[in-house]
Amino acid sequence: MVEEEATWLLKMQHANLDLRKPKSLKKLILQLNQKPGIFIRNSKGILGYANMQRFGEIIELHTLVIDPKFRGEGHSHKLVYSAWERWKQDPILHGKSFAGKINVFDDGDKNEIKLPCQLVAFTRSAALASSLTSAGFRIAIPKRKWWSLWIIKSQLGQLNTSSLFNLFLNRFLVFLKMLVGEVIPVNNIKSGFFRRFLQKRRRLMHQLSNLKEYKLFILSTEMQNKEWPRKGGPNEEYYHPLEEINVATFSKEKQIESEEIIEWDSGETEKIPYVDLSK
Repeated sequence: MVEEEATWLLKMQHANLDLRKPKSLKKLILQLNQKPGIFIRNSKGILGYANMQRFGEIIELHTLVIDPKFRGEGHSHKLVYSAWERWKQDPILHGKSFAGKINVFDDGDKNEIKLPCQLVAFTRSAALASSLTSAGFRIAIPKRKWWSLWIIKSQLGQLNTSSLFNLFLNRFLVFLKMLVGEVIPVNNIKSGFFRRFLQKRRRLMHQLSNLKEYKLFILSTEMQNKEWPRKGGPNEEYYHPLEEINVATFSKEKQIESEEIIEWDSGETEKIPYVDLSK
């Protein structure tokens, strides 16, 4: 089972340069044994995968990928829902002990209840952005901060300093790993030295060239206490029909005589008052 999942994920990472650098199959199997992530599957096989990682006071939803054969069927909503469910219930993900509980706290300025760590995601995919938005994520509004000398607005300004430092440290380590390079595609093995050098670092160049297109999405506070009736995403909420019925009652102040009713669907005739305009 784990080997099948690792092989599938390795294939997805090689095909999509926006994902993280793929490891060797052996290391990936070891990683999935320790941190399995979130897989969704059906009778046809594995549909998609997502994982989460904590940086200070934020938890990043990353490596969210759907098999190309099953895209366009709403599976990304199920992945986002599963991630939301785990983020809300897993104390280890928030840096707590397994036996502990996730304690919420009040935000005194806004009178809101918040979980210890925010759930965020970076993407440049319009399809994934749509899934995140429908799940209650909001695109971060650029903001000026001291580290930009209050000159440049950045979406990262929505994150606190400690989380931002941990995020930058992680991205720097990822940068070094991609700088080392990865496996060359089979059709370019016999190419020249310079071409092979670039091919080994194609993921790094791809992500750097599209750096401005990656947008930060943050899960809105009101979604933290929201209950979704079934898996599939908040845009598929179900309402019981009996809860949507409004009952109106009518009581007659006086008895209506039969001669006052002209037709069965006309109801009570309205008596128009006489006004003498000659006076």
